[in-house]
Amino acid sequence: MKTTDQPARKRVHVAVGVIYGTDGRILIAQRSAEQHLGGLWEFPGGKVETGETVNDALVRELHEELGITALSQSALCSIQHDYHDKSVLLDVWNVNTFAGTAQGKEGQPLRWLFPHELRHQDFPEANRAIIRAIMLPDFFAILNIDSSIDKSSDYLQGLPDACLLRLRNAAPATANLSQHHHYISSLKDWFLANTSLQTRLILDISSSDELDPLLLERLSGVHANRHVLKTLQSRPVADHLLFGASCHNAEELALAQALGADYALLSPVSETSSHVGQTGMGWDRFRQLSQSTSLPVYAMGGLNKADLPTARQYGARGIAGISLFKK
Repeated sequence: MKTTDQPARKRVHVAVGVIYGTDGRILIAQRSAEQHLGGLWEFPGGKVETGETVNDALVRELHEELGITALSQSALCSIQHDYHDKSVLLDVWNVNTFAGTAQGKEGQPLRWLFPHELRHQDFPEANRAIIRAIMLPDFFAILNIDSSIDKSSDYLQGLPDACLLRLRNAAPATANLSQHHHYISSLKDWFLANTSLQTRLILDISSSDELDPLLLERLSGVHANRHVLKTLQSRPVADHLLFGASCHNAEELALAQALGADYALLSPVSETSSHVGQTGMGWDRFRQLSQSTSLPVYAMGGLNKADLPTARQYGARGIAGISLFKK
C-alpha cells in the first residue's frame, strides 16, 4: 500500500428498529458509558451476522436486547454513515406490532418518546438521519404553479391524509412573490376547510429569490431544483423549516447533503410520460445512490402509490410525483 493511501474503513451492516407503542410513542435505548459514543440514545438493533437476512437479524437483536418479538416490520430507510474508523450501513425498519414487554435485558435504560420529542443532539450522528426520516411523510406531491392552480381542487381531493406538497415553479422566469402569496393563500383556505389533512406546503425557490419572511411564515419549507441547488452557498432557510432538493446523480446528492438539506428527490427511477424515451435508472441504481447519502431520499419518476413498499425496500423514505394523486 502506498504511504498516501488510506486504509479502507471497516463496513458494518446494522439492522435498526423504530419500535412503535400503541400510543404512537417510539422506544429508544441509552448506550452504556463503555461503548463507542456512550451515554447517547439510539434506536435498538444490532449487527447483521453472516448468512442472516436483515429481518432475521432485527428479530434476533430485539429479542436479545429487549425481550420482545417483532411481529410486523416495514422498511423505513437505509442510511450510510462514515465515522473516522468505520463505515456503517443502517437498515432501518418500522416495527409496528410486537409481542412481549420491552425491558433493558443488558441493563440499558429505555425511554418511550413521541416523535416530536426526539432531539437530534441526544443521538449519535448516524441516528440523526433516522429522526429526519421519522418526521417525514411517505408521500411527496407536486403541484405546478401556473394559471390552473386555482382550479386544482380535484388534485387536492386526491391527496393522502399526510404528505408534503411542493409548489413547483413551472416557469421560474415569470414567477413572482405576489403570485406566490396568491396561490398559497388559496391553498391555505382549502386546507382550513379540510382540517383532517396533514399537508405541509413546500415552495420552489430560484437562485435570485429574496425570501419573503411573511411568505415563509405560511410554509413548512423550500425546495431547490438541480440548477438552483448548484448556485447555493449555504442552507437557504433556518432549521425549523424544511429544505429539500431535486437530484439525479451522486454529485447532486452530495451537494444537497453538504448544504444541510433535510431530504432529496431522486429521479427518474422509471420512464415517465413527460420524458418518453428517457430510460430510468432502475431500482438497483436507485439503491446505490440512496445509500451514498445520509439524506432521506424520495423515489420519483414513473411511479404510482402502489410502488411505495418496493421503494422502501430499495432504501427510499417514500415516493414523489406530479401525477401520483391525479384522479
